Parts: sequence; C-alpha cells; structure tokens
Amino acid sequence: MEDEFLVRLGLKTFIPWEEFGFELIGEAVDGLDALTILADKPCDLLITDISMPNMDGITLMERVKERYPHIKILILSNYNDFQYVQRALQLGASDYILKLTMQPEELQAKLQQIRVEIEDERKKQEETLQLNRTAFQFRQEITIEKHLRDLMTIRYSTREADELSQEYEKLLPPFPWTVSIMKIDRYEFVVEENRFKSEKLLRFSVMNILREIMRKYKEGHIVELDGGRFGMISGMGAEPMLLEMTECIQRYLKLPVYFGTYSPVERVYDLHEAYRFAEEALLGRFYEDSNRVIHYREHMFVDQALPVSSQEVFLDLMARQDQHALQNAIRNMADAYLEDKISRPYPELVRERFLQIVHLFEVFLLHKGGDLYSIMPYEGKYPHHVVRTSESIQEISIWLSGWIAVFFEYVRATTVHQPRPEIQAVQRMIEEKYSTSFKMSDLAKEVNFTEPYLSSLFKKETGETMIEYMIRIRMKKAREMLKDPNVKIYEIADAIGYSDPNYFAKLFKKIEGIYPQEYRKRYIH
Repeated sequence: MEDEFLVRLGLKTFIPWEEFGFELIGEAVDGLDALTILADKPCDLLITDISMPNMDGITLMERVKERYPHIKILILSNYNDFQYVQRALQLGASDYILKLTMQPEELQAKLQQIRVEIEDERKKQEETLQLNRTAFQFRQEITIEKHLRDLMTIRYSTREADELSQEYEKLLPPFPWTVSIMKIDRYEFVVEENRFKSEKLLRFSVMNILREIMRKYKEGHIVELDGGRFGMISGMGAEPMLLEMTECIQRYLKLPVYFGTYSPVERVYDLHEAYRFAEEALLGRFYEDSNRVIHYREHMFVDQALPVSSQEVFLDLMARQDQHALQNAIRNMADAYLEDKISRPYPELVRERFLQIVHLFEVFLLHKGGDLYSIMPYEGKYPHHVVRTSESIQEISIWLSGWIAVFFEYVRATTVHQPRPEIQAVQRMIEEKYSTSFKMSDLAKEVNFTEPYLSSLFKKETGETMIEYMIRIRMKKAREMLKDPNVKIYEIADAIGYSDPNYFAKLFKKIEGIYPQEYRKRYIH
C-alpha cells in the first residue's frame, strides 16, 4: 500500500501535466474509488495499477470500457503481472509501463503519444459530427426547397399551406417576406454557348453564389426553377441582397441577371400569388433593360397594344426600297411603347405587333416570288426567332433595323437574277425528295456535275447551300402540317425526313423561336 501511495504521489508531483496538455482531475486508492470519480467528472485518460484492493485494474478496465469507451487507459505493472498486462491490452489498454523501472522521460513520451491519439480521435469525431450536421441540413434544405417550389408554382389549400408552415417554422424567416424570381439573361444562348460545359454545371455555379450571399444576409431560401430562373423568399428590404447577387454573378460568371420581386407576403398560403406577381414584375425587363431589380406594382401592364400603323405604308416603303424610312418606322414603333405616358402592354402583345411587321415583309416577298425563310440569317438569327425570344423591345428594334439591309439585298438579288436551269432542276428535285434520305452526290449526278462543283454553284446562284434550301422546304411543310391538330409532332418530323423528333423540334425553334407544340398552340388555335 505504501508503494502504491508513493507511485501515486510521484505521478501527481513530478509530471508537469499541464505542459503535456492534461489536467489532473483526481486520484483513487482502488477501482471503486476511481469509478466514483469518473461518474462525477469527464475524463480522457486513466492511469491504473493492476494490483489494487477491492477492485483490481483488470476489473476496473472492464467497467470503464463498458461505461466510458472513449477513455484511454495506461497500465502500471510489475514484472510478474505480464499475463494481466496481456489481458489489459486485449481489453483495449493503450500501453503499459513497468513501475520499478519507470523513468519520467518514458512516461512523458507515452503521454505525448496518447495525447496525439486523443486529439486525432476528437478531430475525427468532430469531422463526423460536422458531416452528419451538414448532411442533415442538406436533407432539410432539399425537403424545404421542394415544398417551397411547390408552394410557389402550385396552388395549395390553406390547410396544406398552414401544415407546411408549422413543419418548417424554425427554418423560415419571420414574416413579412419578399418573394423574388431571378432570371439569367439570354439563358438559351448561354446554354448553347456551352461555356460552362453543361447546363447542370451552369445552374450549380449560379446556385452556389446565390446561397453564399443569402447566408451572408442570414435569412431566406432559394429554389431552382426552370428556364434559368431561381425563386427565393427573404425578409423585407431584400434589394441590397438582390443587387449584390446580380453584381457577383456578373463578376464571377460573366452573366447578367434580373430580378422580379413582390412584397409583403404575410403567410405561406400567399406564396403562389406572390410568385405570379414576381413573375409579372420580371416581364418589366422587356422595357427596362437597365433596371436589374424590378418591383411589382399594380397595373404594370395592360391587355391592349398600339396597332401597327398602316400596312399599306409599310408595303409601299418596301416597294420603294426606302430602307431608311422603314428603319425609322420600326424604331418609332419601339419608342412609342417606351414613352412614360403610354400604358405598357404585356410583352407578348408587343411581340405580336412586331410579328405582324415581319409578316408584311413575308407578304411582300411572296408577291415577288421570293421567300422570307430563304434570306440568310442576320447575326446568325431569323426574324421570327428574334421577335419571339429577344429579352427587350430595344433588342427587337435594333436587330430588325439592321436586318432590313439584308432584306433589300435579297430583294435585289432575286429580282435581277434567276438561277441557271441546272440549279432550278436541283431545287425541284430537293422539293420532291425532301422527305426522304437522299445524298447530295445523287443530285449532282442528275445534272452531270461533281458534288463540290454543284455545292459551290448552288450557293453562288441562290445565296444558300443545298442543305439550307432543304431545311427551308422541310420547315415550310412542317408549318403547314402543324395547322392540323390531329397530326402528332413525331409524325410531322418523320413526314419531312427527320427520324429524331427532338432534333426536328430544336431546328424548328432555331428558326421560329418556339417549339412546334407551342407554335401550334399559339398560332393555330
């Protein structure tokens, strides 16, 4: 007993515990005394003798490992305790040391090693806890994001909305809310440009920036919508946050974005209506391309657009090839909608007015024996596509003004020049074979030309390639067939020579600005 007391005294007195990162929390005369101390105070390391009265070291180890599995144990032993040491190591002791030969340096080295083990385990535990917390938060975010997206885009009942509000009460910002919708400008072009390698990576990059900034402002949620749009709820006074989002996305991703916002929202049930108002505010981008955050206000738009000035005047200007006057007429038409005193129509109504102008150009060409769709794309775009997809009225006006010069070049070319008989024969063959899978080399043989020579001559004589001519004929037939609601889209694709309906739809949209199904809904019914 005296030896054991001296060992305890030596351990307590001669080891600078704090220098090794330890704090001595107590000393015990036997295993029972040790368990009493452990029950009262947290502990990381237990140093115990094997031979003790009342409860020996082995029994103490068994109890400690059962109750406090994280505690490290260092065994003090004598030479004749070797079988007990083996048992202690099997039970999970970190190490052992012989009492009779124990040197302070040896014990200090073992303490250093044990301290590193404890710190490593704590670090791993903390990392695991953090991962679990992150995973839990992620699951919560995914769940709440889905419900918020549904609440925005689908009409819920009051009871359903209230139930969800109660379920996520602690995760939602306090009322009143601001509901905002962000849209990436020219989203389809950004996706086609493929700067981000994939649409998924593009959305992921944008969402990361939005979430980071929202965390900075400490409240709110973001949900991903379709078509390059993101919806979010936040507290009142959200404009500084939204402006920072537009600046950061522009700076880091080189993407212009716009927001439509609505506030105040006083309850979850009102999210759907607030979402529609925010969407309507976003339409203001059509007129206000310099304003990045557009707030909803009542009566933003009216259901009636200014009529197109006299169609005869437009046709007369075309007949006289008065390019300057036509450009002015289009600019004046756009400027009229931008005047402050004019109630602004819904953008789709204004697009329809510009489509009427495009139709007048088409009518004029038909009387001349030409075809609007055979005009070479201007800046890589077609008139219908520009009018239907441009983000702003200014874009439409500027593009059409520039396109008019291309239009008159085509008029002059078709007026003074008719293709050679061989080329006219090839055109007729394409018109007959457009729905089949034929080779251009077969057409060349029919007129006794080599394929390269025919391709070059066709382009020189008509201003378009044989492929472009074939696509134009196919799309003309597609527009005719879309007038029949009983014909399926895939049947139309197959009938005009495309086995892949998706490829046909993308090609159609590139020319018309809308997909075939939408074309049918908008312009046939």
